[in-house]
Amino acid sequence: MSSSDTNIPLRRLQGVANHLGDSSPQFEMRIHRRPGQAPYTTPLDPIRWLLRSAMIYKNKVAVIDGDRQFTYQTLADRVHRLANVLIDQYGVQQGDRVAILCQNIPAFLESKYAIPAAGGVLVPLNTRLAAAEIDYVIAHSGASVLVVQQDLLSRVSPKTRQQVKMITVETDSTKLCAYEQLIQSCTKPRLSWNALPLTQDENALLSINYTSGSTGRPKGVMVSYRSCYMMAVSMCMQARVTPETVYLWTLPMFHCNGWNFPWALVSMGATQVMLNGIDYTLIWKLLKTHGITHYCGAPTVQNEICNHKDAVRLDRKVLTFSGGAALSSTRIKRLHDLNIEPTQVYGLTETMGPCVLGYDNEALAQYPKDQHLTLAARVGYGTAICDEMRVLDKETALDVPSDGKTVGEICISGNLVMLGYYNDPEETAKAFRHGVFWTGDLGVRHVDGSVEIVDRSKDVVVSGGENISSIEVENVIVQLDAVSECAIIAGPDEKWGERPYAFVILKQGHSLTEENVIEHCRKNLAGYKCPFKVIFTNNIPKTSTGKYQKFVLREQLWKSYSKRVN
Repeated sequence: MSSSDTNIPLRRLQGVANHLGDSSPQFEMRIHRRPGQAPYTTPLDPIRWLLRSAMIYKNKVAVIDGDRQFTYQTLADRVHRLANVLIDQYGVQQGDRVAILCQNIPAFLESKYAIPAAGGVLVPLNTRLAAAEIDYVIAHSGASVLVVQQDLLSRVSPKTRQQVKMITVETDSTKLCAYEQLIQSCTKPRLSWNALPLTQDENALLSINYTSGSTGRPKGVMVSYRSCYMMAVSMCMQARVTPETVYLWTLPMFHCNGWNFPWALVSMGATQVMLNGIDYTLIWKLLKTHGITHYCGAPTVQNEICNHKDAVRLDRKVLTFSGGAALSSTRIKRLHDLNIEPTQVYGLTETMGPCVLGYDNEALAQYPKDQHLTLAARVGYGTAICDEMRVLDKETALDVPSDGKTVGEICISGNLVMLGYYNDPEETAKAFRHGVFWTGDLGVRHVDGSVEIVDRSKDVVVSGGENISSIEVENVIVQLDAVSECAIIAGPDEKWGERPYAFVILKQGHSLTEENVIEHCRKNLAGYKCPFKVIFTNNIPKTSTGKYQKFVLREQLWKSYSKRVN
């Protein structure tokens, strides 16, 4: 063998090193293993995808935010610095809760990676919550640090400001805010990527996402690294994400971790276009000029996009996932006319968002065309990582017949199901029975195996994709001295799908107007939780044990509708 031949392996290694670059995060990372783990496996951790994409797509645009653009290398560098800042300047240790109160801005995306990289647990906050609700979530979760957008700072009470360390984010890129100052000042991070406390246990807690339930208080849904990883893989598969994907952030990132798209998109080296609040004129501008290929949103968002004055048929197909309420067949047709391909999804915070997908074009192709719009309006089938989506009889826990008529409760099992409710073993036990998660939503299974939602067993109002606890609103209304009793019912609304309707019994000799009730609610609740209509009555039907028979009131509101979910 000649001397030149013996140098071939060395030259190959040098070529790889030159290709990766000296500062490649992936090159720096060693394989972390937990005790007892096979030497050829690693924990399922979506945070590590950033390192891979920073190596492969180093100079590719990862984030577009107005006039600003970040490459994958820049994104990884900013996340690395922020993780060090959280540890060194804010004292974040393994398992500490870090809350985020931001719109869809780069700081939110960066925090999704930096907080777990620092060993912390994500606590995303709904930006529509009132100050008292934010107080509760931060106190219940035990968050010690809050990343907060400057124009949302007014939602944070003086009490909470004293309890947590805050990092404020300014969305005006011309202003140097605390967040940017911290990142820019961390020029030489103390801890390398290799030294950061990345998880060694894929079943560890990654995020606590709060949802309103029938108990009247938000419940903290605990999700693991493994579940988030698998859910992100599922979204890549189902949404057909590729490196050419350009995703528009119309779906709130706080909502079920943005359906795990913050991790899914990075895993494939896709581009994310930020959107600081919903502006439909801007949405249409971005759809036309930025080559958007994907977006997600509740039917209310889809309706506004369809009805906007700038709506035109796009020159390329755009994929959209729609969840939170059903899209009508009329709306589905309108989206297709705009060259937007909608997929109905169904899910809960407890399943990290979509666990069930409607029919795609390939599935519809086997049916006559005149059935396509009707079938597309169903929730359809479980996702690839939803091991089972069943409709069970609530008494026997047996599957109902696939006849499209027999109603049962929708139950889920698989890698996307939550670990449980944080600090709430009683509610966790109620949710998990017979080896499955019981959603509280009622449905039927059709002959072809697809599922259709027909009602809700929980008394949660789902308005524009956001859950509203009926008990929470009732508790606010009965604070009024003139109110004797109150029941909140999910009533129909053409724009939002559902809105809260308040049935109110006044105390004898007292008077109150609808405006009085709504104004009181606005002072104590987020705007979307306030009653759309107040109905004064002398009687609210009850069971023999004194529980409200809300289905009787619901029937009054929905009697002209074929379903009890809009």
